[in-house]
Amino acid sequence: MSTQSSLMPFAYFRKGIIPSKEASISIASHSLQYGTTCFGGIRGYFREEKIRIFRLQDHFFRLKHAAKILGMQVHLSWEDFQEIISGLIQANDPKSDFYIRPFLFSENQVLTPRFDGLDFDLAIYVTPLNHYFDPNRGLRLMVSSWRKISDTSMSTKAKAGGCYVNSALATSEARRCGYDEALMMDEQGNVVEASVANLFVVYRGEVIMPEVGSSMLEGITRRTIIDFLQEEGIPIRSERIDRSMIYTCDELILTGTAAQVMYGHSVDGRVIGQGDVPGPICQNLRQKFVDVMISKTHPKSYSWVTEFNT
Repeated sequence: MSTQSSLMPFAYFRKGIIPSKEASISIASHSLQYGTTCFGGIRGYFREEKIRIFRLQDHFFRLKHAAKILGMQVHLSWEDFQEIISGLIQANDPKSDFYIRPFLFSENQVLTPRFDGLDFDLAIYVTPLNHYFDPNRGLRLMVSSWRKISDTSMSTKAKAGGCYVNSALATSEARRCGYDEALMMDEQGNVVEASVANLFVVYRGEVIMPEVGSSMLEGITRRTIIDFLQEEGIPIRSERIDRSMIYTCDELILTGTAAQVMYGHSVDGRVIGQGDVPGPICQNLRQKFVDVMISKTHPKSYSWVTEFNT
């Protein structure tokens, strides 16, 4: 897993592009105290001397929707967001793949956990990122003892900063136990996602995904995979997924902006499929990402890929 990174030289902070090392907040800031943030994660690829960004507009609207769910009062247009991203790319001039992290935060110094009455602003930093997980081997997974939070307790449809304490507990447990990543169950014992990725299982010839109304985050890469499966005519349905289905599935596929398309080698020591060889559906999905982002031969390349000259 590649988790260590350094910031690129410039960030967007307090309505301007400034050196990243100068972007700082007070230790008394509300978002630092209470985790009152929401964020996005956007992939950027350096190919053929051009920058390609995957589903930029979709990421923008998901950030806006998260702010709405949490009750943040933010005025930000798609046109302004696109202009900011373009300016950041020009300032940083990346020559390798990277990751863009936009987030909304509050610098108000108020000793009360709340969202109303606060001022929220946009900040964005950029960091180099090649592979989050090693794509050449399957992931060794464990079912975490920590349960995924319920949407009745805290919104799971918004990428809220505070929610990721839940993910951090599960990831840390998995790493301590010698695994790559954790799978998380909801309070009813259904497996709903990995700690930092959505999941699909190929079970008895069918592709099954957790129900949208469960505790999972509805990821943009997940939506991409659904589109790919539908265009291939591969049946897919939503269902509750228990631990036994995970143990006995033909393929376990994990998806996310950072993870991209990964496959499970094993869960709690039970080998999935052929272990270190991705299954045929996973291989198909990976090739479609290449068609979209690299060769740009996929019909969705035009609408999904925003390209900038360097």
